[in-house]
Amino acid sequence: MKKQRNWFITELKLTQLSRGVSFVAGFVGTTLIASSVVQASDLQIYATPTAGKKTIVMMLDTSGSMSGGDSGQSGSRLTRLKNGMNTFLDSNNPILTDVRVGLGHYSVNGDGKTARILVEANALGTVNSSQRQALKKAVAGLSASGNTPTAHAFAEAAAYLMGTSPALKLNNAEVYFRYGGSNSSYWASCLSWNSAKTSCTSWGGTSTSTRNTTGLSSQSCTKYIDDQGRSYSGTCYSGSEVILSLSGFNNSASSTKNGNQYLSPLPPVDERVSCDGQGVYILSDGEANGSSPSEATSIMSVVLDDNGTNFSCPSNGLNTGSAASWHCMGEFAKRLFDKTSNPAQVSIQTAFVGFGSDFNSLSQTHVQQACKLSSRTQADRTGDDACSPGNGSVSVTSPGYGNGGFFTTQSAQGVTDSVVAFINNLGKAPLEPLTTGAISVPVDNLNPSGLQPYGYLRGLEPNPQSSDLIWAGNLKKYQVIQTGSNAGAFAAIGSKLVYDKQGGFNTGTRDLWNSSNVYSGKVYNDGGVIRLGGAYSKVPMPILGQTENLAIDPPQYAYTANPNALRNLFTDVQSTGGANLTNAGKNANLIKVPGGGIPTSGAANYVLDQFKNQTTLKDFPVLTKIKLLNYLGFSVPYDETATTLPTSLQTPNSPFLAMGGSIHSLPVQLTYSGTLDETGNLTSTRSQSVLYGTMDGGLHIVDGSTGAEQMAFIPAELLRSDTGSKALIKGQTDTNAPVSGTDGAWISDSTYQTQRGSGSNSSAVKALSMNIYGGMRMGGSSYYALDVLNPSSPKLKFRLGADVTGFGRIGQSWSKPVLANVRYNGVNKRVMIVGGGYDQCYENPQFELGKAVSNADFPDTSCDKKIQAQGNAVYMVDANDGTLIWSATYGANSTDDKKYLKHSIVSRISAIDRDGDGLVDNLYFGDLGGQVFRADLDNYQTKSGSAYSNFGVRVSRIANLATNDSLNNKDWDYTGSKAPRFYEAPTLTIHDEGANTFLVVGLASGNRSTPLDVVPTVGREKLLPTTALSGRPVNNVYGLIDRDFIEPNLMKSTYSVKTSSLSLDLLQKNPQLLTGKIANAFFGTGNLKQGWYRSLSSMSNGTERGGTAFRVAGGMKAYEEPFAITGNLIIPVYDPQGTGISGQDPCKPRVVGETDRQVFCLPYGACLKTDGTVDGGAAGQESKTGFQTTTTGCPAGVSECNDNVIGTGIRGLAMAPITSSTPNSACSDKTLAGNEKGTGKWACQQIINPTRWYDKWLK
Repeated sequence: MKKQRNWFITELKLTQLSRGVSFVAGFVGTTLIASSVVQASDLQIYATPTAGKKTIVMMLDTSGSMSGGDSGQSGSRLTRLKNGMNTFLDSNNPILTDVRVGLGHYSVNGDGKTARILVEANALGTVNSSQRQALKKAVAGLSASGNTPTAHAFAEAAAYLMGTSPALKLNNAEVYFRYGGSNSSYWASCLSWNSAKTSCTSWGGTSTSTRNTTGLSSQSCTKYIDDQGRSYSGTCYSGSEVILSLSGFNNSASSTKNGNQYLSPLPPVDERVSCDGQGVYILSDGEANGSSPSEATSIMSVVLDDNGTNFSCPSNGLNTGSAASWHCMGEFAKRLFDKTSNPAQVSIQTAFVGFGSDFNSLSQTHVQQACKLSSRTQADRTGDDACSPGNGSVSVTSPGYGNGGFFTTQSAQGVTDSVVAFINNLGKAPLEPLTTGAISVPVDNLNPSGLQPYGYLRGLEPNPQSSDLIWAGNLKKYQVIQTGSNAGAFAAIGSKLVYDKQGGFNTGTRDLWNSSNVYSGKVYNDGGVIRLGGAYSKVPMPILGQTENLAIDPPQYAYTANPNALRNLFTDVQSTGGANLTNAGKNANLIKVPGGGIPTSGAANYVLDQFKNQTTLKDFPVLTKIKLLNYLGFSVPYDETATTLPTSLQTPNSPFLAMGGSIHSLPVQLTYSGTLDETGNLTSTRSQSVLYGTMDGGLHIVDGSTGAEQMAFIPAELLRSDTGSKALIKGQTDTNAPVSGTDGAWISDSTYQTQRGSGSNSSAVKALSMNIYGGMRMGGSSYYALDVLNPSSPKLKFRLGADVTGFGRIGQSWSKPVLANVRYNGVNKRVMIVGGGYDQCYENPQFELGKAVSNADFPDTSCDKKIQAQGNAVYMVDANDGTLIWSATYGANSTDDKKYLKHSIVSRISAIDRDGDGLVDNLYFGDLGGQVFRADLDNYQTKSGSAYSNFGVRVSRIANLATNDSLNNKDWDYTGSKAPRFYEAPTLTIHDEGANTFLVVGLASGNRSTPLDVVPTVGREKLLPTTALSGRPVNNVYGLIDRDFIEPNLMKSTYSVKTSSLSLDLLQKNPQLLTGKIANAFFGTGNLKQGWYRSLSSMSNGTERGGTAFRVAGGMKAYEEPFAITGNLIIPVYDPQGTGISGQDPCKPRVVGETDRQVFCLPYGACLKTDGTVDGGAAGQESKTGFQTTTTGCPAGVSECNDNVIGTGIRGLAMAPITSSTPNSACSDKTLAGNEKGTGKWACQQIINPTRWYDKWLK
């Protein structure tokens, strides 16, 4: 049996094919129809919550020991504390501006018993604000004296924060007693009362200090008040409440209280939200003293108000002597953190700073107690202190006590650092994660007219408020609903819809890969939960197993023990290049990490032995080995100073798995075999896998049926990246977070052989080759080709990068490869075609070639005055070995339009076979400088002697849209840094107009690198640019007419092109507003237009909404490939001000904006009637085009909202199969997939299309 190349070329955008013309899109071979959720730096659309006010009360130790010093430090502890506070208050760190900070100290006047609030908590504001000045003044007035009543100070700070009172409620009981001596009056205070609070049972010692008797009644009385039982006659002062003598309330700032109650600095109760952060910051230089369990209990129970009736200090532990009250403080911290156990009904965190040498050693009891006091749970990382849950011999049980963090320092800078760290910890107080994702539907590789009835969800948990290196992700499988009212939507096990109306996840669902076998027989719903079900649950990780505990946060799920599980992990490090992690060459075997088979027992010991002794692997740098051990599932501490591996590996109870999101990497289906029934139709029986890349750095292949991981590949380039490779370890953080890993675009290419099947009348189709090609997006600058016919033993075919001869212009590898056929120098070849990729200078929205563009937001001076951007090339290579066949890039002396190739080319390259011979003739692509090009390729080169004529005939610049239309579009400037940017491939469609055949090149613009460049105008924290830009032009959809592609002499070097460097003024703006026969504007006589354009923010009638109060100009952008379907160009348009979706939970990371669907009619940008005039009017098709809004069904408070909403954030279009309207058809109809149902219906008709060239490529 001869091999047959799977050259099925399916135009999934359903473009009409005519005259044997074939389009070679990124859908050659097996792929999936959909678009990524986000692209490049459009991660900024995932922003921090809009809500969430942070309030802290700082309680500083001013005991007598603070006047002392520490070895190696200059100045007293108090001096260094003051310096540190001043440094903190002088910091211009933007996270501090809105934080409310109050200040207290202990003890008051050195009394050794009480604490007070000196400055009320208000927003810090900017440097030198009145609040900062008030705090500085209070700090300057601090002096050191007295003992260290930390327990009482903790309670005082909490009372102020909660707005409670340190006053005890009495039933008209005695509070003070005064009697007269020979020279003066003596006073005594009641220390305790009977249970009914009607009389004093214990009096304190006497002093001459006058008490505040305001509000108390007085009467004559006789009391026993001394240790000898002597009675005195005097005056008793009684009342209904009393400020405890352990409180410094009476000495606190008057602005902090009202009567006997503190005024809470927290937001009003009706304005509080779950993501507010509040906490007490305690700084002390030594052991707590000046208290006892009974005293600590009395003040803590009082400030807890009604929640304190059952408060008591634990009876176990250190509750005597110098350690007295530590356990009380721990119990109090737990009450504060549990919002149901404190009167403020909010979670209050506690941080402890051990200041000075007394906190150097954790072996000291008081250090352990302070550490435990502030211990915290951490859901997705190991602890950074020794006392948080799971961290060692002195760790506490989850969820910890104070949950604010334990810090030790002796320096002024350390004070500043600890305050900032605590504030950041408040931001990390457990927030419900936002889960998002889009579903992709696979094309049937063995039936190019069909789509398979399931889709893959790329789930993502954005975490913009953190510095996590990766955002957690998962790949899940769902079924397509093909009939009924929900046809075109996606369903989980049991047919429950995956999405709600607005694209949010329905809870109570399970994806098709969610198996109870993983979870010890337990069934867990995974709807909206990233780390449950899906491929995440099927990665072979060594675990001991654990039982279920859903009462804790985060929940602990049951896991089945699997201690010897190991993933098939590979890398392309050269066999002799282990020490330097050198890339392997062409057609090399990948290194398996670790090598050999997976042992059935003792996996941990086996792995460690291989890392020490396996050829090549043993030479890897130690830190690289530690990262890989973690990626295999062993939790090995990451120490950048490590020089050796651990002596043993510990197997965790649950998967220690770093799996990042697939943000840009569309899953690719790999079909290894299928069956055909007796009629020749394909059955549902398939052997399939799914390929996808993730932020953590792994390229994964999983079994399509079960989701079990079959292999993971980590590029050597990523291993050499200190930051990128650190993402292989679960929970790692970095200032350069998040990273991209292998989150790039991939594609597959396969060949098949037909065999007799197992049944008498069936046959089977089996893959003879399975190659994959793709890049790393922002994770690196290499394009890879791998042979994965056997996923458990993949091979490297080749790698392309700027370090490889002939490929010096490659930038970040963004371009999705295209596989095609050409005849080069008389030989037929299978080729891979890619764009040069991305130059990160485009992250600056004001980047312009030849100009100095660096500034405070984008300080990279290497971007200044660049002549050409990296990635300004197109490459065609042999798909088998990577040999360069043809390329095009900038050349100052080029005779054709290569002299304009100066900007990055990041998109897929659109390829076309114009004469139906199976060979690609033309390539179309846009760049990030507003230009559109066509490359003409001669598959029938002339041979003269041993030399051939040029394979690449010319590169023509079809259009330069970085130009202006001063007559029809005078409001907008598209030159320089405001040039349109094209991140997606052109959509090509062929049309006839009378005797004229022409091709329309459809594109739409939008700056994907900074989607929020113009909005929001305020609230731009953590966004670049920090100040919203103004004066940006609106983005457009363009339809360019290529009059050359059909010309028979196009491949002759002497041919003079007609379509060249079209400027904006040569295009028709708003063609739908023309009268008469529309085609006459483009074909006929006179000054003809060479295409058309329409603003993405304009209505069907041409009314421009951009630059008005309704929409900021330039905000609406096109980010995903359009679909061309039966005369319609459908474009997903991102609107950062979109109003078609209800407001989100202000406490979750927010997704800024939404994507809506816009439709434009082809070929002229106007919908036509049969007579060639515009189909206008309210009932006409044209009324449904362009930017659509509605005044009905809008979210609350919105009078006019976007219509045709796809979903939140940046979304693409996806088609899904639905039941065919043709009886007994083997080809399903198609619809645009939706959240609750599909949109539109396109019938599938199977026809016999003779392809004479098909048999030419039989081997």
